Amino acid sequence: MSDDTVNGVQLVPGRKCGECSLCCKLLRIDALDKPVGTWCTHCAPGRGGCTIYATRPAECRDFYCLWLTTPTLGPEWRPNKCKMFLRMEGSLIAVHVDPSDPTAWRREPFLAQLKQFAAKAVESKQQVVVYVKNRVLVVFPNKEIDAGTMNPGDELVVREVWGPQGRDWRAFIERAPAAQPNSVPDRLSRA
Repeated sequence: MSDDTVNGVQLVPGRKCGECSLCCKLLRIDALDKPVGTWCTHCAPGRGGCTIYATRPAECRDFYCLWLTTPTLGPEWRPNKCKMFLRMEGSLIAVHVDPSDPTAWRREPFLAQLKQFAAKAVESKQQVVVYVKNRVLVVFPNKEIDAGTMNPGDELVVREVWGPQGRDWRAFIERAPAAQPNSVPDRLSRA
């Protein structure tokens, strides 16, 4: 294993988290009941990062943003500098943006690069999705769609459509079905 391989993940030579801990704010961490967009109670930003680093949950241990693993993302994409990070989430190229700077993704050179990613992504049935806390925006080569607020269990739906202007896309959030109240227990207990 090379010096730039951590937990089997090849890192870009010379890149490490260092003073960056933006992921500790932007991601939901189920194992710690930490919601999206708030600092983890175990994070000391600017003062050493994770205070439970040796025993952090697997979802933290296994996380590497694309800036750490993708050499084509330049130094301008360093998360604590640009106020966002990219990661793959299945077929999504997810852009998690700091809610304290919600339009960071619209600045250049970021928007132009996201549009380039979107042009390549749609050809391979992928999407570029921007998350600002629970708000979801989908970036396409020709436009962005604000799909609204997404809650756990909801699903993002993207459809390719053809119209008078040619190829286009629609995006919306399909809400999770409401929880059904328990009508009859499986077993009755007798006192």
